[in-house]
Amino acid sequence: MKREIIEVPLVSAAIRSLGVPTSALVRCGELLYSCGMPPIDVNTGAFVSGSMEEQTHASLNALRYSLIFAGSDLDHILKTTVYVTDPDAMKIVNEVYASYFKGDNPARTSLAIKPWRMPFGIEIEAIAVMPSV
Repeated sequence: MKREIIEVPLVSAAIRSLGVPTSALVRCGELLYSCGMPPIDVNTGAFVSGSMEEQTHASLNALRYSLIFAGSDLDHILKTTVYVTDPDAMKIVNEVYASYFKGDNPARTSLAIKPWRMPFGIEIEAIAVMPSV
């Protein structure tokens, strides 16, 4: 199958500004693969570096925005991986995360990782399917 790089307005440019060799979203067949989505304000393309609650909302909003742009949405996520630099923030992350999925949760892996040199403390990656037509 051929893979297609999805250029998501503002999100792709913000991710490229980090100097990391990745794409925001890739489609292969009926599957969509996101990068570790950082907390990006989808209205400005700026990184959100506020509280972990604000960052989690921003990461999930950037993920939702990217999936909708590609023709899918959060309801079609099969699996997520959540990376945080502060394991003590997982309670807050879980509360925000739960508000986006309303109990119909995709499979998920959560990892506490060593702090990185990025202006944020969370990334959320996802694998989603395109809706059936």
